[in-house]
Amino acid sequence: MHDVELWSLDELCDHAFAIFEELAVDNLTASDYQAYQQHYESQSYVDLVPPGEGWEELAGAELDPQLHFEAQIGLAGAAGAPDRVLARILLSRDKDESLCHALWRGQF
Repeated sequence: MHDVELWSLDELCDHAFAIFEELAVDNLTASDYQAYQQHYESQSYVDLVPPGEGWEELAGAELDPQLHFEAQIGLAGAAGAPDRVLARILLSRDKDESLCHALWRGQF
């Protein structure tokens, strides 16, 4: 068995943002994409959480809670407003594993 090279959690966040930014224009509504473009510098965030329900079925495999994370990317709410989650992206910390599934606002 080979040694597994893992993304750090900060690297995984950067990786999730890169995927999000590449795919957002084709997967978000025009208004959500425009809001993201206008506010990404001051309000964008990514939270890494354990994979929620439904990911194993979508991925077609059992997920390892030490390796697999759901990156929730969105815009922080202003003045007490709730956060707007724009995408949920399933990723692996294993740099050699190509697992990547995304659900976009409106799909969850």
